[in-house]
Amino acid sequence: MMAQYRQCKSQLPAGTILLFRLGDFYEMFFEDAQEAAGILNVALTKRGDTPMCGIPHHATGNYLSKLLTAGRKVAICDQVETAKPGQLVKREVTQILSPGAHFDERMLEAGRNNFLVAVSVSGGRFGVAAIDLTTGDFKVAELENENAMLAELERLNPGEVIFPEESQRLAESIGPSVSVLNGYDGWVFALETAEFTLKDHFKVAALDG
Repeated sequence: MMAQYRQCKSQLPAGTILLFRLGDFYEMFFEDAQEAAGILNVALTKRGDTPMCGIPHHATGNYLSKLLTAGRKVAICDQVETAKPGQLVKREVTQILSPGAHFDERMLEAGRNNFLVAVSVSGGRFGVAAIDLTTGDFKVAELENENAMLAELERLNPGEVIFPEESQRLAESIGPSVSVLNGYDGWVFALETAEFTLKDHFKVAALDG
């Protein structure tokens, strides 16, 4: 079972807390358990030398809200087949949530967008892309300098900002102005990746005009 857990965990972005379904509970292990126990105010226990904590599956929503409010990314790994005696049940990650990518009405304000914003920089110019998954609103902008980029972030008031984690200068610039800042591998922000994704989504051959 722990090998299955480690496999699921290895597929997730760094810093993601994994909720692993075991019977009527979602369990967290190792560093996830140590971090989540304090946020959720639940008991931190051990199985052998392995730190762990758990939450009832029927009350998951309240606990998810607490983790997202604390700025954490969360993955949910569910049982995807009926358990059979003596056999390991198949499990898969069914949801990955973050402060800027969720549908929890308890954390959403009427009339206010909950933008997930991506920021990148190239040649001194800044790219900003924002999406609100709850409404489908999508905005992009190319900005000439850092001050213009920061002003755009202030206007958007995002729930979460993501950036290329190798760009420490960008993190230092953005960090003080946003509530949640998460770094991702640089390939996520590669021009070729973005161009292909946009063309595929909008079913167009080119992005000009």
